[in-house]
Amino acid sequence: MKPISQQDWFGAIVAVLLLSLLLSIASPYFLTTGNLSNILVQASVIALLAGGQTFVILTGGVDLAVGALTALCGAVAGHMMIKLGMPVGVSLLVAVAIGAAVGLFNGFLVAFVGIPSFIVTLGGLTLWRGLAFESTGGFDNAGMPDPLPFIGYGEVLGVPMPIVISGVYFVAMAFVLSSTKLGRYVYAMGSNEMGARQVGINIKAYKLAVYVVCGLSSALGAIVLMARMDSSSGKMAQMFELDAIAAVILGGTSLFGGRGSIWGSLLGAILITMVRNGMNLLEISQFKQMMAIGAVVIIAVWIDVLRRQRMLKK
Repeated sequence: MKPISQQDWFGAIVAVLLLSLLLSIASPYFLTTGNLSNILVQASVIALLAGGQTFVILTGGVDLAVGALTALCGAVAGHMMIKLGMPVGVSLLVAVAIGAAVGLFNGFLVAFVGIPSFIVTLGGLTLWRGLAFESTGGFDNAGMPDPLPFIGYGEVLGVPMPIVISGVYFVAMAFVLSSTKLGRYVYAMGSNEMGARQVGINIKAYKLAVYVVCGLSSALGAIVLMARMDSSSGKMAQMFELDAIAAVILGGTSLFGGRGSIWGSLLGAILITMVRNGMNLLEISQFKQMMAIGAVVIIAVWIDVLRRQRMLKK
């Protein structure tokens, strides 16, 4: 069982600092206060999804549908506010309830039925996005009512709200992983599930909880995203699941489970956003940006495999 370790995300710190140095040399606009704030704001939604994804990957699973679930939560909440005239608070509670319900659904199939998480969430990748389009008639909803504009563009003591929300979220999740029974058992299940079961840990119940955390994180990400976009639709958060998984891997969390930290995932989300931001400043095409992110993920997984092989040889 391995809780938060600096070694797990030391590489992500080095990568962020090195990339910052290179981009500051390549573009005079990179190290400006406005651009750095913009990077953190842009990284906020991916960071929230990566935070929930971290819990799943630490147990040795994966959730391929966090982007689709984000779209479902946001599309339904936006439709309720704009088209049905429902109160904002009620609509946001429905979004949170959807996130929790889908998390329960995923967790039940994985933990109690025994279907691999890859298969469950691969199906959810199209199921939840299709449901988002179906439940809203495929229409976009723009012009979010208060207080969503404040969540998207407001500030607290000069700090943009998406950064504040992400910061509070990661402090809370770091506490859960380091100082609660759920956090300790997450690492135990990922390190040695059979051993965890033999010492009396209720594997099914805690796996269920992990997927609920991931679902709630997607719901929170949906709220922040539609506040920033000032709109919602079934097209929200396309490919965000890949960015979330990439952020977790780049942050040093092992795909094999049992090793990693929530702070590494935050750094991974910032790293991915920095790559895109830097390429935009250098006027590099979106297609090459996709290629670069894909290559970085493959290299990160390769490093993880090599690290695991070295550990097994010891």
